[in-house]
Amino acid sequence: MTKTQVVKKFRPREPKVTVPKWLKKLRIDTSGRFRSVLLLVTIVVFISTVSSSSYAILRNLILNQIKESTFLQVSQATDQINQWLEVHSLAIELAANTDTARTMNWQKVLPILQYEQKRFNDFSLLNLVFPDGSNYTTKTGKAKTNLSNRRHFKKAMAGQFNISDPVVGKITKIPVIVIASPIRQTADPHSSVIGALFASLSIKRVTQVTNEVHYGKNSYAFVLDSKGEIIVHPNQSITLTKYGSVSNLLRSPEPNLAKLAKKMVHRNQGFELINLDGTQKYVAYLPLKQVNWSLALVIPRAYIESQLDSLYILTVILGLLLLAIVIIFSRQTQLWAKSKGQVVLLGQQSTILQEQAITLEQALQELKKTQSQLVQQEKMSSLGQLVAGLAHEINNPLNFIYGNIALVDQYCQDLFNLIDTYQKQQLEIPVELDLSELDFLQQDFPQLLSSMKSGADRINQIISSLRTFSRLDEATIKAVDLHENIDSTLLILQSRLNNPNKHQIITIIQEYGDLPPVECYPGQINQVFLNILSNAIDAIEGLFAGTNSTKSTEELRIVQPQIRVRTELTPDQSVSIAIANNGPSIPAEIQSNIFNPFFTTKPIGQGAGLGLSISYQIVTEMHHGKLIVVSAPEQLTEFIIQIPLHPISTELKV
Repeated sequence: MTKTQVVKKFRPREPKVTVPKWLKKLRIDTSGRFRSVLLLVTIVVFISTVSSSSYAILRNLILNQIKESTFLQVSQATDQINQWLEVHSLAIELAANTDTARTMNWQKVLPILQYEQKRFNDFSLLNLVFPDGSNYTTKTGKAKTNLSNRRHFKKAMAGQFNISDPVVGKITKIPVIVIASPIRQTADPHSSVIGALFASLSIKRVTQVTNEVHYGKNSYAFVLDSKGEIIVHPNQSITLTKYGSVSNLLRSPEPNLAKLAKKMVHRNQGFELINLDGTQKYVAYLPLKQVNWSLALVIPRAYIESQLDSLYILTVILGLLLLAIVIIFSRQTQLWAKSKGQVVLLGQQSTILQEQAITLEQALQELKKTQSQLVQQEKMSSLGQLVAGLAHEINNPLNFIYGNIALVDQYCQDLFNLIDTYQKQQLEIPVELDLSELDFLQQDFPQLLSSMKSGADRINQIISSLRTFSRLDEATIKAVDLHENIDSTLLILQSRLNNPNKHQIITIIQEYGDLPPVECYPGQINQVFLNILSNAIDAIEGLFAGTNSTKSTEELRIVQPQIRVRTELTPDQSVSIAIANNGPSIPAEIQSNIFNPFFTTKPIGQGAGLGLSISYQIVTEMHHGKLIVVSAPEQLTEFIIQIPLHPISTELKV
């Protein structure tokens, strides 16, 4: 009976033999396999999305960092050229505004021009030009060439200070730029023009700076003038030569190059990818401030994007991980099809895979953090250069603190041991204990802590003073405490004040009055303090070196060098700052010229004669104040700065 029933039971299922194997496997556990496939697709889509978005973010971060670094290279080069032009322009402008130049007497003007040509090696030729275009040169004397048709001459005679585009000098036969400054009848900037002063400046410095600009292999830089003509280029055959041949990029047969030149001539700046010479290149371009020129840095695209190789490798790794996940899931799906008995095992495998997915997500987050650290590392390297200057000054008091910490620790141990001994001996003092040591510890321990606090205060004082002095780049009027500015300047000069190799320690006597906040240009006032205090130190060093002094060695030995800084508020609501030193006095015949530009008593190479001249302009023209010198034999030499509490804002080029 049982056997018959079994046979009847299985007969209806005989047709299943004809069912395909794939359908049979599908029927084993359709719902479980569907869930696995769905989970697989979800994870693949998720990881693909995260990978692609992470790649895009990291790529943009790296490219932006490269762009910033490239612009930094170009900006540093333009700053060097601007500063070079500014220094030479200022020298010509100041020379043209002297009473000697206004005489238009070649014999009187020639020594000034020869001095400037000797002081600045880049000046190849200087001209004194008369209103009719006739001129004298430092090379030939009376020149045969008439300059009346030159554009820079016409601008100068119209009262405009100007710098020309590069030209080939007819006398020097070398590419130069001409700095042209009008000579006026009087010091009044509105007085009539009676002539002009020309300076032919060699462009070798521009070439040198431009050729030093590069960013990786096969990169190069070039400079265009206001007309789109090439000034500097690695291909010297298309630059300005003694034969006068030039290449104007505005008329270049390459549309992209002509378009780029047009942007540069219009003083635009940018960073873009263009097709040059049949290949794609990144170009960063930036205009100069002193002249209507523009500098461009050309970098092959292949070099810049080669720096993304590490990112490509990370992407490949993520792809391989994704492939591994697909393989693992495929294997798990096959296991689901083979046997229902492996459901538990598949559940465990699913858990493992989920953990792996979480691990991968965490790995992606770590990659993002690592990339952020790499981006910040480049920025911090630049900040590190700025902070390095503080390290030397801060290191001394810091080492002082560290040196005392060990002693403090030892003192504490001695005190603890002493207390322990008292307790064990039931307050009986052992014979071998020296009570004088306890007294010494009780006296010296507070002193050590006090000295450590002084060291910490010294660090805080240094940082605070450096912050105050860092106002040097502020260009707006602010109400400041001038005493803080003076203190910060003295701190900057501390190493010179305490230089035993050149003189005895210079004593600073500070006689500060009760001053309210003063409205001024903090950076410019700091510059005045620095110039006058530096000159005071120079005077004292000259005294001890035997310069400008007839004192004997024995007399110098008993001299105590000192600088006295005295401040007070005058009845007319002005602030007076007097800085005096006991160095050698200033002769009366020199005092009348001490504020003239380029006047100096120092040897050539040790001073340009601009410090006191610029200080005088800052005090008198920017702050509508006074700068007075008082000096007589056997008395202190004193510079008195007087500025109103509320000066009128005035711009000044210094």
